[in-house]
Amino acid sequence: MISLQISLSGKIQKTGFPFYVKQFAILNNIRGSVRILDESHIVIEAEGKETGLNKFIEFCRVGPLGSSVDGVSISKNRIRHFNSFVIIE
Repeated sequence: MISLQISLSGKIQKTGFPFYVKQFAILNNIRGSVRILDESHIVIEAEGKETGLNKFIEFCRVGPLGSSVDGVSISKNRIRHFNSFVIIE
């Protein structure tokens, strides 16, 4: 299992980004959380197998329709053993 912190910047507000991230994570057996920091920054904690995380990262780089991801920062994180994937308000 791998644990990553993924920070994204760009046009993410009012695009449903957290919802789509959560749905994609669930479909790819990724556990963790997504949190909007402000209008143009989002932070994702993601844990899973390497193949699922690679797909997840590619999805995050593109984002849902209407979004525009300008910056991506990925770092390894300590494993926290998330039980599910949640949106943090």
